[in-house]
Amino acid sequence: MTFDEMRVDFIVRRKGSLALPITGLIVYSAVALLTLAVAPPLHNLVLALCFWAIMPLGLLVGRLRGEDMSAPSENPLLRLSVMARIMALSTWAIHIPVWIYAPALFPISVGIGFALHWVVFSWTIGHPLGLVHLAMRIVFVLAAWHLFPGNRTGAVSIGIALAYGISLLQLSRVDWQTRLGLSFDPLRT
Repeated sequence: MTFDEMRVDFIVRRKGSLALPITGLIVYSAVALLTLAVAPPLHNLVLALCFWAIMPLGLLVGRLRGEDMSAPSENPLLRLSVMARIMALSTWAIHIPVWIYAPALFPISVGIGFALHWVVFSWTIGHPLGLVHLAMRIVFVLAAWHLFPGNRTGAVSIGIALAYGISLLQLSRVDWQTRLGLSFDPLRT
C-alpha cells in the first residue's frame, strides 16, 4: 500500500474521524456543567474522571458512526493514530504532579497536554486542521484560565469544547474527494 493509499484507507475506515471531536465536545461540555454543580475543591476530580471517560465514549461514538477504530497491520497510519493517543495519555505523568503540587494549573495541563495527538492527526490526514485545533486549544485554555479565576476548570472546559466544536465543523466540511484527487467519494465506499 502506498502512502496515499494508506491515507485514503485511514479516512475511509474512520469515516472522516468525526468521533474524536464529537466525543471531546460532549465530555468537556459535561465537565463545564458539572463544575457548576460541585464544590470548587472537586473541580479537578471532575475533570480527571471525565477525561478518562473520553476513550470508552469515543469508542462508542465511533462504533455508532461506523468508524473502524482498529489498528490493522496493513495500514501503519491507523497504528500511528493509536500510538499518538498513547503519547498524549503519557502526559498524565506530568498532570498528576501538577494536580498535587499546583492544582490551579491542572486544567491548563490537561487542556493542552491531551491536544498533542492532534499534530499527528493533522499529518496523517494531510490537512492543517489538527494544527489549528492545537492552536485553538492553547489560546482558548490560557485565555479562559486567566479570564475566569472563579471557575477555571469550567471555563477551560468551555474553551476546549469550543475548540472541538469548531474542529467538528471544519472536519465535517472537508471535501476528501477533491482534497485527495479521487474520482470517488472515499466516505461513500
